[in-house]
Amino acid sequence: MKDSAKFPFSRDGAMRNYSEILYSNLGRNSQKAAVWYEGETYSYAQFCGFVDGFSSFLLRQGVLPGEKVCVFLPNSLSLAVSVFSVARLGAACVPVDSACGTEEIRHCLEFSKPALIVTDQSLAKTIAAVSGDIKTVSVTRDDFAGDAPADPPGNSPFDKAIYLFSTGSTGKPKCVARSHGNMIALARNHTATINWDSGDRILFSIPISHTYGLGNFVSAVSVGACCYFLPGFTRKEVLGVLEKEQITIFPAVPFMLETLARSARRGDYDFPRLKHVISAGAPLSEETFLSFHRTFGVYPRQLYGSSETGVMTINIAEDIVEKCLSVGVPVENVVVRVVSETGRELPVGQTGEIIIKSPSMTDGYVDFPEETERVFVDGFYHTGDLGMFDSDGYLFIRGRKKLFINISGNKVDPFEVENLLMTHEGITEAAVIGVPGSGGREEVKAFIVAGELTRKDVIDFCRGKISDHKIPKKIEFVDTLPRSPAGKVLRERLK
Repeated sequence: MKDSAKFPFSRDGAMRNYSEILYSNLGRNSQKAAVWYEGETYSYAQFCGFVDGFSSFLLRQGVLPGEKVCVFLPNSLSLAVSVFSVARLGAACVPVDSACGTEEIRHCLEFSKPALIVTDQSLAKTIAAVSGDIKTVSVTRDDFAGDAPADPPGNSPFDKAIYLFSTGSTGKPKCVARSHGNMIALARNHTATINWDSGDRILFSIPISHTYGLGNFVSAVSVGACCYFLPGFTRKEVLGVLEKEQITIFPAVPFMLETLARSARRGDYDFPRLKHVISAGAPLSEETFLSFHRTFGVYPRQLYGSSETGVMTINIAEDIVEKCLSVGVPVENVVVRVVSETGRELPVGQTGEIIIKSPSMTDGYVDFPEETERVFVDGFYHTGDLGMFDSDGYLFIRGRKKLFINISGNKVDPFEVENLLMTHEGITEAAVIGVPGSGGREEVKAFIVAGELTRKDVIDFCRGKISDHKIPKKIEFVDTLPRSPAGKVLRERLK
């Protein structure tokens, strides 16, 4: 670890490379647990040593500062080390979720053009099918050995650090680049709002290759917390780790929380230290909010973020029951506004488009100037989400501009219909979209995961609870809904 004394990179004390977030723990949390994986725990001193060694390994593979490195790994010690090692070298990381299919991977590789792909033996065949002539290495623990590179990179906070792909819920994924300064700001703003500390234990079954997991991971490291990694979501394994390891923070998506609440009874598990269950990636229904609390005694709290901005708001309400459907208040140093079609800021209680200004925000889409010009205006990112503030400054999501279904001039919010469907005890999942109907008019179509229900059962359940024009005209029963790694329904695939 002698070479790590070179950190921080910046002689003036201002961080310029986001890997300094990790190395800042050497003075204050050196012997504290940093990573738990497959039953083994590693201290911050060990973790920094692994990053030193692997960044030297990458250098020997010919990776130069400023180049891109694709990291195609499941949640693991290797992924955690890779995310910081690429930055440590002064290169830019392109994390791709290990659950992606070959065409999704191909799109990411063709668009980002990395100098190197880092994977492991279990995924080597998958990546070989699409990697072409891009150099690929399968990482092992032996690659973590060795000293740090001789010289720290001369990064600027404005240099690109992470290339992320949007979830593609309404089309082909777009690429956004976030700088070192963006990542440093995200960690500071997030943790200053939610008050995590070095005593926290954070379980990651959401992929840290995705913006939601990555933001929480970097934030956790910034305060010296211990990060627990599971390669995927398996309900028994998640419940077992939550209980046995006395987890304090659990970032999840609504689908996970629904599954956990349905698979256990109150009293089956005891989570005495679990203080924050965070839900993001998709709207959290009131039924899931209440059922999770009934089963485990903890209320989930919603977080609102995006690939373009990182975390934007989080629900820190003391009276969480009253505010359960809110995504919370803006995190520190983030400006959130609700505006009309003409850009006028709207008062409390009125619904409009949510726009964001944040130091953790990208400056646009990579090689997509038309879309960049459309959604990044006067320093604000136009989310396309509709929302409103209440009198206490809490933000409520009211739908999506593009997703509204036009039924002969009547606008239908798919989320309203979905939330109603999810209150039926026989329905486990539901997604609603607009599809062409007779005479070229749009119609409401519902995709439903259920047991023995019929189309008539669903329509009878909806009748009287919502306006007739909102009741699905078309209903398709499916085994599963296509979802992104963050749990967001991929509506484009349903079409």
